[in-house]
Amino acid sequence: MAKTKRDERVCPFCAENIKLAATRCRFCQSDVTPEAGPESRPRRQVGLQPWTRGGSGPATVAEEAGDPPDEDAPNPTEEEDASDPKDGGAKSPRFSWAFVQRRLTMLLAVLVLLAGAGVGALWWRAENASSVAAPNGLLVGEEARTEVLIAAADLTQRTLSYSYKSLANDMEVALARMTPKFRKEYEATMEQVRDNTTKNKIALQASVVSSAIIDATEREAKVLVFINQTTTAGVGKKANQQLSRNSLVITLTRGDGDWVMSKLTALG
Repeated sequence: MAKTKRDERVCPFCAENIKLAATRCRFCQSDVTPEAGPESRPRRQVGLQPWTRGGSGPATVAEEAGDPPDEDAPNPTEEEDASDPKDGGAKSPRFSWAFVQRRLTMLLAVLVLLAGAGVGALWWRAENASSVAAPNGLLVGEEARTEVLIAAADLTQRTLSYSYKSLANDMEVALARMTPKFRKEYEATMEQVRDNTTKNKIALQASVVSSAIIDATEREAKVLVFINQTTTAGVGKKANQQLSRNSLVITLTRGDGDWVMSKLTALG
C-alpha cells in the first residue's frame, strides 16, 4: 500500500489514498466526509480492519491523534442497502446482509402461511367429502360416491348371507343397518325360510362382484349391484352346492349417521 501523504487520507471503503478534502473516493466512487487539512488534524496509520458484514472488503482504520472518532464519518458496518443516485442507482459497498436476512425471514413467513392454508384446505375437504353435492342435490364428490358404493356392497352381503349354524346372529347383523319399514319386510321373509334353512342345513354366501350408482343425493341413493350367491345344502359328502348370479337395485337412506338399506329389488 502506498505511503499516505500529509494532505491525504485512507478511504474507509477501499483503503486507497485520497485527498483530505475529497467528498468522493476516486477509486471506489464511495461518498466520504471531507476532513480538515494536515496542519489542524495530523493523522497516523493504525492498521487494517477485518472484513465486516456490511462492508465490501478490508478497510484501513485511521485515528485522529488525540481526538475521538468522527461520529459523522461513514461506517462500513451500517446496515444499509443504499444506492448512489449519482451512479445511476448502482449499489453502494455498504450493502447490508442484515437486510437480506430480513427479506428471507419475511419470505419464509409467507411460505409457512401458504403451507398452513394448503393443509387447512385438505382438512376441510376430508371433513366434508361425504356431503359434496351439486346445486341440483346430486352427490358429486368422488369420496362421497365411493362411500355409497362401499355401503351398498356391504349391506347387500349382510342381507343375503346367512347360515343355519348362526342364523340368529346373521339376522341381527343385517337388521342393524335397515330402516324400520324394510326391517319388517326382512323379518317376514326370514320367518318363511327359517324352518327350511335349519332342517336342510342351508348356508347362503353372497359376494358383490360389481356395482354402479344409478343416482345419489346426500340423503338417498340407488345402486345397481351384481352378486354371486353360493347356496350350500347339507354337510360333508352329501352337501349340495349351487352358484347363482343376480342383479339387484339397492336403495340406501341416510339420516345423521351411516347409510342404511331401505329397499331391495331383484332384477332377475
